[in-house]
Amino acid sequence: MTATFEIYRYGTWQPAAVLTPVDEQAGLGGACRFEYLDEYATENAGPGSSAAAGLSCRYPADFQQYQLDHWPSFVLDLLPGGYGRRQWLEQLNLQDGPAAEWPLLLRGAAYPPGNVRVAEAVAAKNPNTLAPAALGDVVPMKDHPGFARADVISRNEAFVEYAFQQGIHAAGASDVQGVAPKLLLALDQGGAWHAEGRLADEDVQSHWLMKRPRGDRAADRKVLRNEAAYMRVADKLGLKVFAELKWEEDNLFVPRFDRRVCGGKVERYGMESLYSAAGVAEYGARVSHETLCNAIETYCTEPEADLIEYIKRDIVNVVLGNKDNHGRNTALLRCETGIVKLAPLFDFAPMYLDPEGIARVCRWPGIAENAGDPEWAAVVELFPGKERTLRAALRDFGRQLRRLPDIMRVSRVDDDIIERCDPFIETHSRQLLELQET
Repeated sequence: MTATFEIYRYGTWQPAAVLTPVDEQAGLGGACRFEYLDEYATENAGPGSSAAAGLSCRYPADFQQYQLDHWPSFVLDLLPGGYGRRQWLEQLNLQDGPAAEWPLLLRGAAYPPGNVRVAEAVAAKNPNTLAPAALGDVVPMKDHPGFARADVISRNEAFVEYAFQQGIHAAGASDVQGVAPKLLLALDQGGAWHAEGRLADEDVQSHWLMKRPRGDRAADRKVLRNEAAYMRVADKLGLKVFAELKWEEDNLFVPRFDRRVCGGKVERYGMESLYSAAGVAEYGARVSHETLCNAIETYCTEPEADLIEYIKRDIVNVVLGNKDNHGRNTALLRCETGIVKLAPLFDFAPMYLDPEGIARVCRWPGIAENAGDPEWAAVVELFPGKERTLRAALRDFGRQLRRLPDIMRVSRVDDDIIERCDPFIETHSRQLLELQET
């Protein structure tokens, strides 16, 4: 009846806090008690360290016992979701629903992104569990040699079973993008691929998220293939981008920015979705951009710069047709020093192509957006005292947008996508250039 949260700080995993549900059958919407462990709070509570040591921006390390009507919002970032949730439900033989969420947390939150994990989920991983290897033999997990890149790309039968058994499907919101298969993998020093969490830190060369199309349709492959090109576009526009994505035979390999390997050690950064920072504790929520921007202004170390970045990202979401712009597709990075900043861009793709159709998820309130079409002059007015700075930054960005068709061609975006985006680029770049100085 208790989940123990561990946090990675200063080179080690430390027990930090516990969550106790009033009724475990009620799931994340049920009442609970959340509190930091006395030893951890004693070590970290205080004006100089409590925020940096907290598991979430909303919960700095302290001695308070929180009696909540629902689970803390950061827990949703740890729970398996989307495709990964379905895999875990099958593995644990559970029916989906609130009653499944407690066992999902205790079994499926061993190695989520970021620097927080559930100790009980880690303890449930038996290193002596037998797992299939590429050549058909079965070996204990602690002795597993890993898989060649070709086996991962081709979805070798042994690798598919291994991935299912290890539950390495990335957490994701229960939205359209969350249903795409995503695997958390680590590359060892010899070039073999392993499940996240199965290598000792000194054996890791790099950490990756591997994504596959959400279905077998040509449009599904087109969306994912162009995600790599879209990230090159974002980089050329000056947005925060981490590293080049690698597309190979219907697989997209994404370098992880919440991990850094240095000198045989792995640094793990805190990673919290904007939904979590805004206190959104339900899946599928539609939250206004204004609410998410308030979280940026409240918690980011350089709020003005990150606010401008966030608005620019929404501009390119509009003109490039990334409809799946919910608050779990944007995150904050939290450093041990206490610095909080907008994480690099991720899950940025031409989602307007999705065959099932996606309405724009997060929108600006009131007159700032009409039928999915923002008015940027009205968006600026939502931030009193910052209008002059925002107008100047967005006018400059409007000049960059004028070059966007050429940037897209150089970045190898498909020609038909460029043609579709042309009128949106023209409309919104003109809006930005017409922003008045006063």
